[in-house]
Amino acid sequence: MERMNSEFQTFAEILKRTNAASKAPDFDPSWIGKSPRFYVEANIMQSPKDNVVQLTSNKKKGWFLAAAAILLAGIGVGAFFTFSKKEAPVAEGVLLKAAVVFVKGDAKSIKEAPTQLHLGDVLSEGDRIVTGKGGSIDIGLTDSSVIRIKENSELVLKGLRQTDASQIRLSLVSGRILNLVEKEKKNANYFVDTPTVVAAVRGTSFEVNTSPNESSVYVVDGSVEVTPLINDKTQRVLKVGNLIIVTDEKVEVIEALKKATPDYEEMRINLNGLDKEVLETTQNLKTAKTEQELEELYDKSIEHIIMKDGRELRGVVVSQKKGKLIVQTLKGSYILDETSVEKILY
Repeated sequence: MERMNSEFQTFAEILKRTNAASKAPDFDPSWIGKSPRFYVEANIMQSPKDNVVQLTSNKKKGWFLAAAAILLAGIGVGAFFTFSKKEAPVAEGVLLKAAVVFVKGDAKSIKEAPTQLHLGDVLSEGDRIVTGKGGSIDIGLTDSSVIRIKENSELVLKGLRQTDASQIRLSLVSGRILNLVEKEKKNANYFVDTPTVVAAVRGTSFEVNTSPNESSVYVVDGSVEVTPLINDKTQRVLKVGNLIIVTDEKVEVIEALKKATPDYEEMRINLNGLDKEVLETTQNLKTAKTEQELEELYDKSIEHIIMKDGRELRGVVVSQKKGKLIVQTLKGSYILDETSVEKILY
């Protein structure tokens, strides 16, 4: 085998003509598949004249260019280099769960296929919920907050995390949601974003609407920080009764707007039916691809659960507390009222 191939020969000739290196090393086939190591201590700048990276030391420049030529010859493709500061690691936190505490009409979870949601269904980060005409659903969170998704809406549970406090991020694709956010720890965060606004709160009640033409945020209680993503991107703090409307043409804030808000009392009542301790037990539930794997994970037998509403579930009853059954199936997790179960076949 020749010690120098045609691609490397070209780079070697260039280096010799520019005196970048006193002698370019011969190509060694053992370099193929190995990553070169660079030690660069000089300041790097881009020369507008010759478009070649310059080093303050000619000797160091030669070694750097020679190594770059070796890399190009070894992998046979072009490459570029980016120098940047190392970013601090992101603290992702523990995954939280949510649960359906009220549902009416057409309300589905979109995963592999649309699935009708029922009371007690457990939801996770990344789940997409869609409601149809006349549909509505309340989703309770472990931080004692609750979301009501109104009809003809689409919401993504973008982030459900727990660090030293809850970190909730929702993405409203279309439609309308109501948010009842309980006052939590100092570092808790609750965000709702739409294509044109981001709302950030801590302990408040507010609603968000979005459509192809506009987005709006209305504050029922507390205060909300709203940042438009188009036009005037100035952050605004809305107080009780304030409404902000963001369109392609303008950002408008209307003050002292009074609206009837009976939904929030209903949402509180529905949330009270969800025991926080019971919901927290679902956080560490494990999924499986087969029933045999599910039995092995929990060391329990598969049970056939027949509900009074006609539904049938196959899975393991992970735990039973406070009148609730925690059930894990191949399709997901469920919190079932004991009174809603017709019978269990073993």
